Amino acid sequence: MKKKIFLVMLSSLLLSVSPTNLWINSNSAIATTAIDSRMELYSNQTGYRYMRKNGKVWKRLWSYTYKRWEEPHWTLVN
Repeated sequence: MKKKIFLVMLSSLLLSVSPTNLWINSNSAIATTAIDSRMELYSNQTGYRYMRKNGKVWKRLWSYTYKRWEEPHWTLVN
């Protein structure tokens, strides 16, 4: 009789712990997804800036995020 009571109590304890562990795991997955999406928002945004000099067009890569040149020199555009 004592074994049956022990098994019932043990099984109820295990059932009450399992959903909690699953709930924690699902929250950590959601938190990871939120961090990944924020990382995309703060990625380096770049684009070319153009300059016309002596009838020729030149380009240079500019970082909008860091407000600096990403290429050391102007490149001639054909």
